[in-house]
Amino acid sequence: MEALIHAFERDVRLIPEDRFAVYQKGWEGRIGMALIDAVYSKQTRYKTKRGKGLLARLLAFQDEHAEAGRDLRNLLELPESALRRILGNGVTNRRSKASAVLEAARNLGQLGVYTHQEYDHCNQAHRDAYLGVHGLGPVTHNYFGMLLGYPDTKPDTWIIRAVQRVADAEGIRVKVDSKLARTVLTAAHERTGLGKTVTHMDHAVWLTERERTA
Repeated sequence: MEALIHAFERDVRLIPEDRFAVYQKGWEGRIGMALIDAVYSKQTRYKTKRGKGLLARLLAFQDEHAEAGRDLRNLLELPESALRRILGNGVTNRRSKASAVLEAARNLGQLGVYTHQEYDHCNQAHRDAYLGVHGLGPVTHNYFGMLLGYPDTKPDTWIIRAVQRVADAEGIRVKVDSKLARTVLTAAHERTGLGKTVTHMDHAVWLTERERTA
C-alpha cells in the first residue's frame, strides 16, 4: 500500500497545476439535481463532442423543473416518465435510473430530508436511505455528497484506471478496486496538498486519465 501511494504521489505531481483548480462546485443548494446527477452518472458519458451527454440533459431538466431540483417534495410529485423523457432510459442493476432516483428521494423524505440544508452526508441514516436503494452504491453516494459540496472522491472507472496504471508501471501486483483507489487518492491529496480539496484532485486525475485514451 505504501509503495503504491508514493508512486501515485509522483504521478499526480506530473499533472499540470491548473487542472487542480478546474473543479467547480456541482449542485450546492439543489439536492434534487445532485441526486439525479449522482444516479445518472453511473456508466454514462458526461459530455460528448456533439453536446448530447448527461450534462446537456441535466441542464434541460433543471430548466424545466427548477423547483424539483431544489426540493425533493417537488421532485416526488413528478412521475417516473417525466424523468425518463428528459434524462433518458438508463438502467442500473436492471432497473430504471429514474425509479432509483425517486426511491432514494422517498427514503430521504421519510427522514424529513427534502432540501440540501436538511441533508447531512455524514449521518448514517441519510447514508442508508441512499444505499438502501437497489442499484445504488457507495461510489455514487460519494459523488452525491461531492455534488453538494462535501469533499470526497468518486472512484469510478477512470480513477481506478489511473491507480491501476501506476501500480502496473511500478510492478505492484494488485487489482485496484474502488475502495483501494479512494484510499490511495485520498492519501496522495493529504501528502501533496495538490488541489484545494480532495475533490479537486479527484477531478484533475479524472480529466487527465480520460485524456490518455481520447
